Amino acid sequence: MSSNRSDYKSASEWLSTLIHDEAWLTQQQQLQSSTAADANVHRDAAIRRIGIGETYEFWEIHGHQVEKAVSEVWEIAELSLPKLKIQTIGMLSMAWLEQHTDAQLDTKQQQEVVEKLAPIFFGQTEAAREFLVSIKGMKPTQITNMVNQLVCDKKISELSMHRDLWQVLHDYKIYTKSESNWNMQVK
Repeated sequence: MSSNRSDYKSASEWLSTLIHDEAWLTQQQQLQSSTAADANVHRDAAIRRIGIGETYEFWEIHGHQVEKAVSEVWEIAELSLPKLKIQTIGMLSMAWLEQHTDAQLDTKQQQEVVEKLAPIFFGQTEAAREFLVSIKGMKPTQITNMVNQLVCDKKISELSMHRDLWQVLHDYKIYTKSESNWNMQVK
């Protein structure tokens, strides 16, 4: 990868080249092979690489969007490309960590919800998972209508359809209305 700015037509071209560069590929491999426990170490290293300066400020202003931050720093043209490379690898590392940490949290939280829903679905984990997926983004009335249908179809227990199910959905902010509202809707 060239350290000469004139070898690149734009910041986008430079960033595309960096994404295929051995330095970033090695860093990405280290991130991929690390455990969740290593995330803080990698996060600290990424912040150290970005540094506290214009690049960091642009990265923050643009909501951690690497390409926009690189474009801003590129336009200023005061930073050498080797230094920009180090800082950009830091930003790419943070983006990778943010993406994968969010995915792990979603998966972990969904698994927790499924485990708590399974007894309500007569121990059927897959039925609980399908229910959770199907109600994603539904309005409260739509959720209670579905629950009523599941009770009718004997997919969930009549005994647990009230407090137990409401409690799980409410605890995980899937159903945010009050228990009394739930009880009026679920029959």
